[in-house]
Amino acid sequence: GKIAIKVNTSGYGGRSLRKKITVYTSDPQNRQINLSVSGSIKSFASIRPKLVRLIGMAGQPISATVTIIPRKEYPFKIVATKAQAGEHIRYQLEEEKQSGSAAYLLTVENLKKDKGRYYDTIELTTDSRHRQKIQIKVYGQISDPAPKGTK
Repeated sequence: GKIAIKVNTSGYGGRSLRKKITVYTSDPQNRQINLSVSGSIKSFASIRPKLVRLIGMAGQPISATVTIIPRKEYPFKIVATKAQAGEHIRYQLEEEKQSGSAAYLLTVENLKKDKGRYYDTIELTTDSRHRQKIQIKVYGQISDPAPKGTK
């Protein structure tokens, strides 16, 4: 019979991937076969930064912008955006031209008004058959405001 082996290349864009696979069989001559899968993974898009960090004091404006540029070989449009939780963030997606090609700017803003940490993920849906979802992780760390009279 045939066996299909899938390798998840998510997060490996622009890097090399090497995975080892052990196959166990009922063949007494070959009970165990070791396979190796390797290759260079092309990135689907340039995403900078890959992680949004919203770090600052409560009451201060805290925001960050992620730039998403589709590679020429894999053109796509972002057709929807959704936050998994969305409780502590506001976000806005804008499309602009950079060097003649489409680029997307995702601006993420902190809404948390008190001390604490949070994690969220913004999921971008594309019209590409190569990759339908792009996930942008968001990390928030909000500290108490500085006491009055201090700098």
